[in-house]
Amino acid sequence: MKIILFSGIFILPAVLLAINFFDDFNSYTPGDDLANSAFWFKADSCGNLTVTSDGGNMIVETVWNSYHFLAYACLGSAVISDGEIEADMKFTGMETSCGLLSRINDSTGESYIGGIYSAYPSIGITVIAYVDANGSYTTLVNDYYYPLNENTWYTVSFEVSGNNPVELSVSVNGTENSTFQDSTYNLSAGLVGLGSAYNGAMPVFYIDNFTVTDYATALSALTFAGIKALFR
Repeated sequence: MKIILFSGIFILPAVLLAINFFDDFNSYTPGDDLANSAFWFKADSCGNLTVTSDGGNMIVETVWNSYHFLAYACLGSAVISDGEIEADMKFTGMETSCGLLSRINDSTGESYIGGIYSAYPSIGITVIAYVDANGSYTTLVNDYYYPLNENTWYTVSFEVSGNNPVELSVSVNGTENSTFQDSTYNLSAGLVGLGSAYNGAMPVFYIDNFTVTDYATALSALTFAGIKALFR
């Protein structure tokens, strides 16, 4: 089974120290692209995360163009080493994935990604993968998750900690479903973010309550504008 997570490269010119971050998207207006804020940066040549209203609650949804993938870095959290990324997700459509990125490398754009993939009706897969400098990925582990239903909110968490090995785990609704110890790539501190992709009929992923919990104590922080300037 082929599972396409996303392609896209982020290059970070310097390692910064992290702060905690939360975005429920309620400060945005429907139709806004997430990258228009100071908190998010969109990789070139990919789809969009656009704000929409869900019964008056603001969420973001995947909007596809000619590309079947998207990748956004969260500038609001600065850089994190050990910590947990969490978001609420729901979807329509099969053969679609959404993941949480961690430890995006400061010079190569490599990262880890952990998330969910809708394989068949009611059957999902949790995935942990390594993404290389070209945007290609290597699946480190995947496990079935049942039931994974369309139009149902799930809380997905991706925890990353340690070095050699790096401890990686994906949880759904508070229950750990996939774990992996990486001693091959050993990525260290970097930004976090969101990635989504599909290889079937055009689906939609909806995302809310993006949360970054940093296990370390922040010693300093760069302004959002300063971080965003590094990508220009």
